[in-house]
Amino acid sequence: MKVIAWPAFKTKHKNPYNWLLYSQIVKQGVTVTEFSLSKLLRQEYHIFHLHWAMETIVRHPNRAVAALRAIAMLLAIDWVRARGTKIIWTIHDRRPHSLLHPQLAAWFQSEFVKRVDGCISHCQASKEWAMSTWTYLSDRPHTIIPHGHYREFYPNSISCETARANLDIPSEYHLLLFLGYIDCYKNVPHLVRIFRELAPTNWMLLVAGKLEVPELGAQISEAAGNDFAVKLKFGYIPDEQLQTYFKAASLVVLPFQEILNSGSTLLALSFNCPVLVPEEGGMAELQEQVGQNWLKLYQGELTTEVLKLGLEWALEQGRSPQANLKELEWSILGQQTIETYENIVNFYS
Repeated sequence: MKVIAWPAFKTKHKNPYNWLLYSQIVKQGVTVTEFSLSKLLRQEYHIFHLHWAMETIVRHPNRAVAALRAIAMLLAIDWVRARGTKIIWTIHDRRPHSLLHPQLAAWFQSEFVKRVDGCISHCQASKEWAMSTWTYLSDRPHTIIPHGHYREFYPNSISCETARANLDIPSEYHLLLFLGYIDCYKNVPHLVRIFRELAPTNWMLLVAGKLEVPELGAQISEAAGNDFAVKLKFGYIPDEQLQTYFKAASLVVLPFQEILNSGSTLLALSFNCPVLVPEEGGMAELQEQVGQNWLKLYQGELTTEVLKLGLEWALEQGRSPQANLKELEWSILGQQTIETYENIVNFYS
């Protein structure tokens, strides 16, 4: 079995999902190649596996260049499909979080979906949404393979006490943490306002991560004011430092306005941090896997009452030393992906 993937290994240090998946697939005997147009056209592959296809291919700032990239990709897909390569798409989100050319992206997405031979979703909610959105997918194989955890990928050896000291968290305070790339849909200014409105006793809020939209920095800083209980650390957090933030936290909050799957949730659970997150997309399914004592869901907008209940739950809910992530081991998910490849190839034989 020969696979070419977009992306395969190159996003390891931004989002290691693909690297973790394909490293396991390689261990299980499948050849995986990082995508390039020349490799795709010159060599033969059983599978062309794409992730986040629309937003990566048409994201070039020059609309003409983005259009040429989109057309070139569709022509390349037509060429390799004629030679027998099967096109598999893993659906990560309902829509890209930022688009430079919305009409072009919508056109490319509609044309791309017509060429998909099989899909992978991380949850039943994702599969149902995709099938209802694109009728072309109704007769194509569609497999549910969960998103894996990050437990062995990031360093995790620091003690809670050392982590709290490194972040200058007073001993009498609990830490509420938001960590990750800061984008508009993640609703961080609203989180800061709600936290300050609630003003919970003996809690501090720390917002840490790289600003994807620079203007958000000013909005978040304005919402935080000079409040001692709100700490802001804008900037990329190196892999080796993630443990400091998660080991210091009593609760991770992710007040996203839209969510289908969430690598951020799984990252927190990988460090055994309980998470407060909207009851959207596949979060209810993930809660069934890891347990209600690790993942608390809320409906609608984050409010002071929702946050108050979440903070109480974080401290009062008994939980095991580790979140149960056995179903999300990459060796299992790699095998499931290989079986999906084989089933799709056989489906069209």
